[in-house]
Amino acid sequence: MRGPLQGRALSTSTSTQRSNNSATPEPVPKSKTKRRRGPFVYSIGAVTGLTTAWYAFASGSKDESLNDTRFTAFDVVSNEPVSPTAFVLTIRSRDSALAKNSAKLKAAWEHGLWSVEFKQPQLQIARHYTPLPPLEGEDGTEGQLRFLVRKMQGGEMSNYLSRMHVGDQVWLRGPHHGFDIPKRLGDAREIVFVAGGTGIAPALQMVHKMLNASVNGAEDFKPSIRILWANRRSVDCVARDEFRSKRGENHGTQSVFLRQILDMKRRHGDQFIIDYFVDDEKKFIGIKDIEAALRSASATKTTWTLQPPNKSCRWHSDKLLAASMDEDDGHTPDAACACPQGRAGRNIVCVSGPDGFIEAFAGPKRWTGGRELQGLVQGALGTIKQQSRGAVDDWLVLKL
Repeated sequence: MRGPLQGRALSTSTSTQRSNNSATPEPVPKSKTKRRRGPFVYSIGAVTGLTTAWYAFASGSKDESLNDTRFTAFDVVSNEPVSPTAFVLTIRSRDSALAKNSAKLKAAWEHGLWSVEFKQPQLQIARHYTPLPPLEGEDGTEGQLRFLVRKMQGGEMSNYLSRMHVGDQVWLRGPHHGFDIPKRLGDAREIVFVAGGTGIAPALQMVHKMLNASVNGAEDFKPSIRILWANRRSVDCVARDEFRSKRGENHGTQSVFLRQILDMKRRHGDQFIIDYFVDDEKKFIGIKDIEAALRSASATKTTWTLQPPNKSCRWHSDKLLAASMDEDDGHTPDAACACPQGRAGRNIVCVSGPDGFIEAFAGPKRWTGGRELQGLVQGALGTIKQQSRGAVDDWLVLKL
């Protein structure tokens, strides 16, 4: 549970939705598990009362910096179109909270994977969104955050954010730290992302975290990151044409999101690869595509054999992972690896996108005691694990 009752009053739905778009994957048997993730509906009187109570509570708070118990104000800096349906929303901290927010944002970027909640005050709902990493030359402490958002028909939050103009105010809660990828990776060197739509944002966070020389030191220590990126339409496949034609030198008329992806490719070369899949082109991510990505990753520069994971290891046990949630990693940062001495770690497959996308490729998460746990690996990746006969045992599956 997050925060006191007052801090939750305006976000009765704390869905972990981090993406508003996905491509249709290769058909996989649907799970019968259904999650209740929609917002509660209030009467007009109840909404008014809650809103009044919230602003009375917020106005009495002296600390206006970002925190995970109450929503704080940020100002909209820009709202830049990326495609006919997607845009990058840039917001900035209020000057009165800039110093504290800079320290909190620095800690979040040092952790790696993280998100914040946006509040939609009219409908009394909140949704998680994953910030895009800082641009080249920034260190993430400038007080600005950028988000890739896809405007969806009937999407309450995405439509609300699409209407934001420069100078408007938005309300955030967080930061919420996710999985500790460096500790879960250990001595392994390969990361594969299966991303749907705006689910590419956490993949880019990992590129920023794991391929940044100031974080990881020697070049031969850096992992390789491959992204299988699914979109419904070709117009949403940012940087695909530039990668195909080897163009992208002139950044004058390109969107900030396109420039960022091209800059990452220029800096990291073959350690950063994106494979594009488009519904409208009848090209979907299938089991064979995932298997090919895993084989390709395994055939790269890793020259040692990883130790089998200890079933009691906090970081590398499949069993313990299934019974945990992503934010648990931040609660036990000093836990030691319990695997046998030597090369300990797991290569990582992350699945990020809407709920249905995650369920198709990795199986549904599981609600228990008010906690959204990872649950067993099912879907396409579950099939791969069953059919591989141990060939992918050194891969850990994370549902984002």
